[in-house]
Amino acid sequence: MSAERTITTPATLSEEVLAFAETLGNGVAELVDVAPAEGAVEDQPFYNVIVAGEGATPVFGWLVWELTGFWLEAQRHAVLDRDDTLVDITPPIDGETSVLFIRDPDWVFDYANPKPPRRPQRHLLTEDADVVKWAKLADEVDTFKWRNTRFKGERSELAIAPGKDMRKMERLQRDYNAAAKVALGKPLT
Repeated sequence: MSAERTITTPATLSEEVLAFAETLGNGVAELVDVAPAEGAVEDQPFYNVIVAGEGATPVFGWLVWELTGFWLEAQRHAVLDRDDTLVDITPPIDGETSVLFIRDPDWVFDYANPKPPRRPQRHLLTEDADVVKWAKLADEVDTFKWRNTRFKGERSELAIAPGKDMRKMERLQRDYNAAAKVALGKPLT
């Protein structure tokens, strides 16, 4: 049986999840209920907490996902503190009802220079060489896309120049897809 790629909130606060959480922000993993705000935009948490967060305080930190059996991934995120209760008002991509969040009191989104830090942090759940290769390529693709993205407020666009840069992106994407196919073809252990 091959592994199915499932990207979701970690099913449990396992030792592995808690150890990864300790490397991020304040180190404390919290399950936060998701309650999408009216008008909130998917994948735009920094703007959602400002636009729809009236009467609440934005809290910046890390959102942790699990790519089942392969790695944990943390991305910068923002939620709201409403009367000492955290709530994620950003619509979930995969229908989650709760997310794993780690507060980072030393980081805030810079609204004056709105280039969100999009390169995620990854923690491998396996030492399998094919998964390690796939994760390395994921980092390379993320970095390349980040360097070639133009930001204007909450809007961004990938702007890769034709020629050498476009060929590099095509090669990175091809290598990433091939590595993913190999890794995903392996049984979960």
